[in-house]
Amino acid sequence: MSKTSKDKVSGSSRREFLVEAAGLALGAATLHRTTQAAQGEPIELVRDGRSSYSIVLGRGASVSEQRGARELQHFLQEMSGAKLPIVTGTAPAGGAVFVGQSEALDALKPGIPFASLGREGFALKTLGRNLAIAGGRERGTMYGVSTFLEKLGCRWFAEDVSRIPRQATITVPAMDETQRPAFEYREPFAGEAFGRDWGARNKVNGGMRTRLDASTGGSVKYFPFVHSFYKMIPPEKYFAAHPEYFAQIDGKRVDTRAQLCLTNAELLKVATETVLGWIKDHPEAEIFSVSQNDCNGWCECDNCQRVVQEEGAVSGVLLRFVNAVAEKVAERYPNKLIDTIAYQMSEKPPRKVRPVPNVRVRLCPIGICQGHPFETCPFCLPFMENLRGWAAMTNQLYVWHYTTNFSHFLLPFPDFDEIVVDTGMYHRHGVVGIFFEDDTNGGGGGQDSTLRSYIMARLLWNPATNVEQDVKEFHETFYGHAAQPLLDYHNFMLRKVRFAPNGEGQHLTIRRSPILSPAEFKHLDGLFRKAEALADNDAVRSRVQQARLSVDYAEMMAARRFEISQGMYAPVDLPGLTERYKRVMAGVKRFGNIRLHENGTNEEDEQQFASHMKAHPLAQIENGALRADVVPALSGRIVGLIEKSSGRNVLRHFEPEEQWFWGNTWNPDFGGIGLFAYGDFLDPAPMDVRWSVAPGTADNRTCRLAGETDSGLQLEQTWELDSAGAALRSHTRAVNNGTKPVTFALNSLLDPNPVDRNLPMQFDVSFRAANGKHVVHRFDSLTQEYQGERRYQAEQLPAGEWRLKHSLLALEFTIRFDPAQADRCTTRWRACGQNWMMLGTWSKRRTLKPGGKTEFSVEYHMQAT
Repeated sequence: MSKTSKDKVSGSSRREFLVEAAGLALGAATLHRTTQAAQGEPIELVRDGRSSYSIVLGRGASVSEQRGARELQHFLQEMSGAKLPIVTGTAPAGGAVFVGQSEALDALKPGIPFASLGREGFALKTLGRNLAIAGGRERGTMYGVSTFLEKLGCRWFAEDVSRIPRQATITVPAMDETQRPAFEYREPFAGEAFGRDWGARNKVNGGMRTRLDASTGGSVKYFPFVHSFYKMIPPEKYFAAHPEYFAQIDGKRVDTRAQLCLTNAELLKVATETVLGWIKDHPEAEIFSVSQNDCNGWCECDNCQRVVQEEGAVSGVLLRFVNAVAEKVAERYPNKLIDTIAYQMSEKPPRKVRPVPNVRVRLCPIGICQGHPFETCPFCLPFMENLRGWAAMTNQLYVWHYTTNFSHFLLPFPDFDEIVVDTGMYHRHGVVGIFFEDDTNGGGGGQDSTLRSYIMARLLWNPATNVEQDVKEFHETFYGHAAQPLLDYHNFMLRKVRFAPNGEGQHLTIRRSPILSPAEFKHLDGLFRKAEALADNDAVRSRVQQARLSVDYAEMMAARRFEISQGMYAPVDLPGLTERYKRVMAGVKRFGNIRLHENGTNEEDEQQFASHMKAHPLAQIENGALRADVVPALSGRIVGLIEKSSGRNVLRHFEPEEQWFWGNTWNPDFGGIGLFAYGDFLDPAPMDVRWSVAPGTADNRTCRLAGETDSGLQLEQTWELDSAGAALRSHTRAVNNGTKPVTFALNSLLDPNPVDRNLPMQFDVSFRAANGKHVVHRFDSLTQEYQGERRYQAEQLPAGEWRLKHSLLALEFTIRFDPAQADRCTTRWRACGQNWMMLGTWSKRRTLKPGGKTEFSVEYHMQAT
């Protein structure tokens, strides 16, 4: 018998951590537990609700050992009714459960290898009619108590939901077992995993937002946690006097959305002093982050680029810098660690440099498929190569692993097969620490985050845990009699990603969840109706309803698909979408005002929904071969360029779940072809231009738009199809009608149709450059980075035209322009289930005085291949 209850229970040196971690890494290929042949008779710890046993603590018991003793006392009493007294010092005659190392335990010569257990390992051992639960004094003994209680059937699924079996008699078999964690650093980062008691009982030790405190033996603490370059060298403090400390991009030093100039000797001195100051001010922290900002923007100065060439990767210049800081830190603080990340452009390992002993590298597989074990998914092959490269050069590797859809925390994200297999895979490759990033909002509520947090904690301690059994036990307690429909839902979603013949093989990314059909939504509706009917009580019914919120959200997102009808561009069923949105947001507020994604607030989302989820007027132009669908309200964008012979759209169409990284959850302003004005080439977002259809269109092949900005810049945009062929012309006239100069550059942006997001992405870009050289770049998601960008300018600027060969579309785009008007051409791409590639043809950056004018023209020609 079990119950669901709200729990009411209210070292070693850092140097040891460094030494212990190195030893753990060297032994990472071995099992983290050792079980010897236990001898002796079983112990009857409690009989018919009574016990003669006492819990024995040493006189110098640590705070966490004292907590362990209280936990043992509390849960044994909850299970059986017997309250074992806690005593200090000599063991009483009635039998003892020794919690932690003590003089009384030592007198029995238990043979427990304390020296090898470190600060988190422990032993469970019967000694005649006595029992020892003892290990590392910082957290090991406490973890031993939790594991012993698990062996008796206890489970802590959530901070307020546990399974504590009722049994009047508790018999303990003969035991002789030692355990150490598989990973030195274990952090499931989800709102559901932040509770102190939950974290201690499930043996996690990360300290990012958890409430683990001194009573739990503390945690592994960082300062700062990540993306620390601008914390280390604040632009507001240093840029004006020392722009040379900051990245040089496009010929100038920049202090926003970029990195640092990591080869600058003076910068290294300042950065080192800053980090030494952090260590002095935060003695509680064990790991200090010297890590890149959350963007690209790597320095292009000659010195930095020389190092990149020598190392064959951006990670080379980063790691040389981090090592230099770490070596100085080690001289003064030999027990502190320095952390950096191999992330996005720095994911590829360097050729030569290796991390020094006090450096932890966190490898971040952010852009690959999260639905399939990495060794089996073609989209993950480049990452596996990088992992093997890093693992070969360091035994101190950490991983930052992603476990949610960051654009939509509520969308189903069936990654359980993947995290189970890949946690073990990481262990085999010598990874010694894992940070699992889930719903990052801090308040929890992400899809399946309670279950996922529990499973991640189990895996982090022991990758060989029986996850199928763990999932079953979770559902049986968390959902009671409604467990089976929820298990059916769990397994249904797993089949969406499992490869054939066991499933559909859909891919997951941090921006993409499985696609569900109307029939599948109906099936899931039936499961949740059944679950609600079976719910034991209101508390369980509420959990079922919260789980259903993810399916309701997914159905609402599917209804967000736009189509063209009656001269408008609008959601397929706008009234139905609006009603679904109201229901979902009511649920969101009911279950704790759950944030929907990592950027922005729910209030901002509601404003976005009101302003964008509506019918937008459409303008259409056509010739004998093509039809272009223009939506003025969406940046004057051509959302569709339709081949009349085949009916296909050769441009990428806005996907229902698509979200701009910086927010705008409900903005359908994506894909197609558009003309955009930027204040600078490096700006992350264009100017806000209000477009409308301009009067005076002469025929149905031409659409003229008028755009205005708050700065006084006015744009006249003409889209024109030629008389017969497959060609589209863009002509822009810019006029400054304001009272002050306006600086801007125009970007004519092409975003072609990826055809099938489940297929690898392959494109060829080719052109003859201004220097006469013929340039060909192939983009293949199976052999290259999953995302990136290139810039062609100066001598590498295409000499009036460049081509994109699209293998899946069987189409070639030729983009033509006047080189005298242009500054650069750019490509940006992202593969692995998102599959977009944007080609930008940029004007020169100009400053127009009041009354000033300029023009910019681009042509797009299409030809079957």
